[in-house]
Amino acid sequence: MTRACIPFALILAWTVLASADPTPSDRAAAEALFRDAKKLFASKQYAEACRKLEESQRLDPQGGTLLNLAVCHAREGRTASAWVEFQEAIDAAKKAKRADRVRLATRELAQLEKKLARLTVDVPSDARIPGLSIQRGGERVGEGAWGTAVPVDPGVQIEISVSAEGHKEWRTTVTVAAAEQKTLVVPRLEKLPPPPPKPKTATPAEEDRERRARARETGRLVAYVAGGVGLVGVGVGTYFGLSAKSRNDDAEKHCDGSLCDKEGLALNEQANRAATVSNIGFGVGVLGLGLGTYFFLASAPDAERKGPPANSSGVRLLPSIGPRSSGILMTGRW
Repeated sequence: MTRACIPFALILAWTVLASADPTPSDRAAAEALFRDAKKLFASKQYAEACRKLEESQRLDPQGGTLLNLAVCHAREGRTASAWVEFQEAIDAAKKAKRADRVRLATRELAQLEKKLARLTVDVPSDARIPGLSIQRGGERVGEGAWGTAVPVDPGVQIEISVSAEGHKEWRTTVTVAAAEQKTLVVPRLEKLPPPPPKPKTATPAEEDRERRARARETGRLVAYVAGGVGLVGVGVGTYFGLSAKSRNDDAEKHCDGSLCDKEGLALNEQANRAATVSNIGFGVGVLGLGLGTYFFLASAPDAERKGPPANSSGVRLLPSIGPRSSGILMTGRW
């Protein structure tokens, strides 16, 4: 019988470790897995044997299965896992008063100590910033473990992540060979720039003031446009009014009372057309100037307005259009 098979010959009897009793079906499955693992171990198929032992121990935890699992992990090369399991198996064997298992586990553990791969996570003083958190393989490394050589499974990529609030996270992977003692020095984390300030939320009063300010700007713009149109209208009305008067004066030279010659009639017609355009121009001009004045006064800031607010000023615009003239009447108070 080879040495690799000796542990199985010594520990066929099991001691119950778990507080919760497994079901009969769990025990049956665990027994079948244990027997298959024994065959695989004898043929040195350690990886397959270990997986079956792991499942057997999960279904029905036993001191003998745990010791076999430790031996299997040691042969598989998972020395850190085996190191922990051998110590647990020794404690279980002592409670069960199995001196044979204690001797076997102690001998195996002594041989394993020479092969252990160890990793030290060193955190220099300048890297020890407040709130520093270190994770090794997804598990937290407490401050008490910093600087201590911890057994790890050799040849396995181990991810190390270091983080702290307000700092850039640092990550790396490390692999330790069998019997190697490796030290990983944690660098000082890079500080992140401060977050941008949160946008200020306007109060209802501030929103109302902003809305009023926008309304005033719009009102002033409308006032300027309407006033400009009004000035153009007044200019057009003035021009054509003067033109109408000039042609009417010229027509009177060709008329005797209500009788006019051909040229007088033509001049009189031209004077009438010019007068019509003048009336329209003045109407547009007065309306534009009236609207411009209204919006200008209504858009004045409350502190500058001499009367009530724009929405309660009582200002009214009334168009006035006649057969020969047009205009706009503005009533209200300022």
